[in-house]
Amino acid sequence: MLLGTAFLAAGFDAGAAHAADWRYCLAVSPAQHTVYMSAPFSDDESMETIEAEFGRALDRVFVQHDSVQCPLGSARSIGSMKAQAIQYNQASGNKIVQLNWRP
Repeated sequence: MLLGTAFLAAGFDAGAAHAADWRYCLAVSPAQHTVYMSAPFSDDESMETIEAEFGRALDRVFVQHDSVQCPLGSARSIGSMKAQAIQYNQASGNKIVQLNWRP
């Protein structure tokens, strides 16, 4: 019984850690030299699901884009990760378009 309780507690803790994950999504449109980015958000969906949702949102408004990425970080690190991505893309000559999108 004690062993079963330990497995249940471990499963519960893993789910709780997963729910605390933070992401933002981005997609590059090379032809327009533009990067589309979402605001950071906390979500417990899989990366594949979130990336597909962001891609479909861009497709609905006829934005041509390459693959979607939704980097994962902590609540503390996600803002600086996004800032670095903005800085890198601007230095590479891309325009940044901030989207008000959440899954």
